[in-house]
Order: sequence, then C-alpha cells, then structure tokens
Amino acid sequence: MDWIEESRNLGSQNQLGESLALLHNNQNKYYGFQFNNKLGINTQLNAPEMKIKNWADFFWNYRINFQITLAKKNNLISCNENEKLLTLKNYVYRKLDIKTYPSLLHGDLWSGNYISNSKGPFFIDSAAYFGHREADFALTYMFGGFSREFYQSYEKRLPFEENHEERKPIYMIYHYLNHLNLFGRSYLSGVLNCYQKIIN
Repeated sequence: MDWIEESRNLGSQNQLGESLALLHNNQNKYYGFQFNNKLGINTQLNAPEMKIKNWADFFWNYRINFQITLAKKNNLISCNENEKLLTLKNYVYRKLDIKTYPSLLHGDLWSGNYISNSKGPFFIDSAAYFGHREADFALTYMFGGFSREFYQSYEKRLPFEENHEERKPIYMIYHYLNHLNLFGRSYLSGVLNCYQKIIN
C-alpha cells in the first residue's frame, strides 16, 4: 500500500462526494462480493457465488437477519425484542422492492475511514461489496462528520432515487445492529428507534 501523508484540504468534502459517486458507478451483475469480509471484527456475509439479483433478498438475509441472529446468540436482545425485529422482514421486502443495480460500495463509510491531502480524498478501511448505493450513506447519517457539500456534490453526479428518505432507517439499522454486536446494549436504543421508523 502507498503511504498517504495527510494535510488540510478545504475542498475535500466536495471531492469526497464526487469520488463516492465515481466509486458507485462501478457495477456488477449480482449483489454481494467474491468473498466474505469484516465489518469491524464481525463477519460480513457477501453470498459469494450465490448470484443474487434481488436486493431485498440480499439485504434481509445477509445483512439484517444475520445481525439479529447474532444479537440473539450473544444475549444482547430478549426473546420479545428478537420477535419484534424479525417482523421487519415484510417491511424490508416492500421498501427495498426498487429498480436498482449492484454498485461497488465502501461498506464502512464514516468520518474515520477517509483521509485527505492536496491531491484529494482517499477512502480507507473498507468493507466492500456490491449493493444499493444508498446503503453507503447510513453511517454518515448516524455519526456525522460529512458536510452538506459532500451530499450535494454526490447528488450532482448521482441523484438519489425517489423515496430514499424512507429507506434510510433500513440501511441504518444494519449498522446499529452491528454496533450492538460489537459494543453491547448501549446501541439497542438506536436499533429500536430505527425499527419504529421502518414500521411507520
């Protein structure tokens, strides 16, 4: 890997949005990736060789349901909470029943996973897979660190699809569940808050 010397770049947020749009322009036939990888220290299942073309199928089975099962196994959710979260399946299938294409995603995009210098921004520490491009924004909504210029420069190249606001909590709950499994029940309130937004 090349060494990147960080330095101040006042235009980095604009450039970051443009760079993310360019990344998302890389497309694939199927959702997932050639191998499973990691999101933090947790396994991220990518359905290698499964040739999945249905986004809702992929996101429910290999993202949300996998994390719910892990949380139950780790005794981080009660039986009642587990049953409640499993009812999300119908909402996920309905709200993710959209015409989209598998884009190459960073997969773990928060403010600590890019660096900048005079040459521009550089993405680091990815959890890459091919998925719906809106999913890449979930952590930016959750933890901040991205300016209005970032989103505006992205949308100039790749506008969001209709009803993207109602899909936000679906993509966010995956990361809240993963944080629950990584760091414990302090993230359960985030999970349940997303749950309420999804079912409303």
